Amino acid sequence: MGLLEKAKSYREKLILDSLSGNNNLFSIKPITIEDLRIIKEYYERNLSPSKFGLLSLLVKVAEDVKYFSSVESIVSSLYTVVSRVGGDVEGIGYLSDKFDSIYGDIDEKEIPTFFGTGYYIVQNGNTYIKVSGEMSTFLVAKCRGEIKLDDDADMVLKKCIDVLSVALRLVQFKGIDIKNFYGFRNSFALSEIQKLSKQEVLDDNKMFMLLYYTKELFGLNFIILFNNNLKPILSIGFPMDILENIKITSDMMNKNINNMEVIDLELSKLFSYGSYNIAFTKIKGKTICMGANYDLSLVLKYIESL
Repeated sequence: MGLLEKAKSYREKLILDSLSGNNNLFSIKPITIEDLRIIKEYYERNLSPSKFGLLSLLVKVAEDVKYFSSVESIVSSLYTVVSRVGGDVEGIGYLSDKFDSIYGDIDEKEIPTFFGTGYYIVQNGNTYIKVSGEMSTFLVAKCRGEIKLDDDADMVLKKCIDVLSVALRLVQFKGIDIKNFYGFRNSFALSEIQKLSKQEVLDDNKMFMLLYYTKELFGLNFIILFNNNLKPILSIGFPMDILENIKITSDMMNKNINNMEVIDLELSKLFSYGSYNIAFTKIKGKTICMGANYDLSLVLKYIESL
């Protein structure tokens, strides 16, 4: 075995150990396209053809990001992804300052409200899949019937949607003044947070909007609201069905918690969707949990000042 083969074999071992939680490779060095190729080759040797096909789809979408130059090119990839996991795509639309039907048959009036529901929803006998852009813009694919996904397909579809979401934002950045874009978004979110936080009592809708604007302002991966018994009652960007057994203790409050510090199995689930850091705090007297790829200490200080 030559030096290149040995280096690749060693890198494969590091990657597999990291995926198993036995080292912190990906927290030190972000995953690269070459790493994905190594993973692809490993699973090609060890997985069934159907599972390998799903991983090949994820690698292809990740590799294609650098070639996307328009919303239409992302729509084409979205069609391929959804079709490969069994979706019968009827139409794909793009909601920005107005609604455009880019492929097939889809009407703006039938698009469901996606707040707090993740990346897809079944409504009126159809499945709608969302790819988020900036400032509440998004692509939405309408599929006939309900898509039946096993755990592997669901995971791959979610990761593909995440990659396409990044691609959509990159394409949007090319067509606008990014400073004005972020300045307007942050200014609006900040003003709404200040306005809502000054109200003595918030009903459910206003509390939801306070959490939503906080998530948008700081680019959080998710934000979860708990009731007085510390049970999750609302989640934006995180599936509720895996949160019911999470227990919060006083020593968790008001500090950044890195994924490398957690050994509790239930609490570790909060790191399942790409967040390396979480934090628990109170906002308007209600306990919340936030997740992000960065240290949340400054976010905690801001929330304490409200």
